[in-house]
Amino acid sequence: MTSFHEFLTQLLSEGRVVFRSAKGPQDRPLPEDIALLEKAYDSHRLSVAGAMIPFDPAVAYSAAELIRQASWAIVNHADGITDLKKRLKMPIEPKTATHHLSADLTLRYLPQILNRARGLDPTDRLIGILEDLLRRWPFSGVLSDVAAGPVGSLEFDGHAGLLLLYAERLAANDHEAWRPARPSLGWDYYELVMDERGRGKRNDPVFALTGRR
Repeated sequence: MTSFHEFLTQLLSEGRVVFRSAKGPQDRPLPEDIALLEKAYDSHRLSVAGAMIPFDPAVAYSAAELIRQASWAIVNHADGITDLKKRLKMPIEPKTATHHLSADLTLRYLPQILNRARGLDPTDRLIGILEDLLRRWPFSGVLSDVAAGPVGSLEFDGHAGLLLLYAERLAANDHEAWRPARPSLGWDYYELVMDERGRGKRNDPVFALTGRR
């Protein structure tokens, strides 16, 4: 079993990363690893309403490898800033619904890695790199608490399911810099979700019992 396969299996099944070697991860994925990513993606995209979003194996692998390298960077501080930037990057900027969701399969774990890096050393050079990545991949980045807003569009190729899920993620972790432009389709979904959450609070049994409005 390759170290990449072991990493991927643990990440997708348990949401954790364990390194069993003092050497940095360098092995490449095998066909069965891509098949494992695709199988996990088939379940992941069920959380997104609307038209089915195709799988992009290259983007999904790149995101998974980024998570592995970012996790390694936390335990290995020997690399300089130039080396980190070379290893911690995505090959493209997201432009399609497929790009966003294929990457999100594993990039959704990146905010946790960022928090771990901050907790270990607030001056770590890794932090700025991870924050920039999350800003460039906002569908996953919205799960973080990065102060600066997203880089690029929040229209997500006009896919209704992605717009809705982004709005739901934002509503659960709302910060102004990550809100869609107003007016826009993204803003409409954000308002819809916030209105639904507001109505849910007003209908809470506690309010009914105490007579609060």
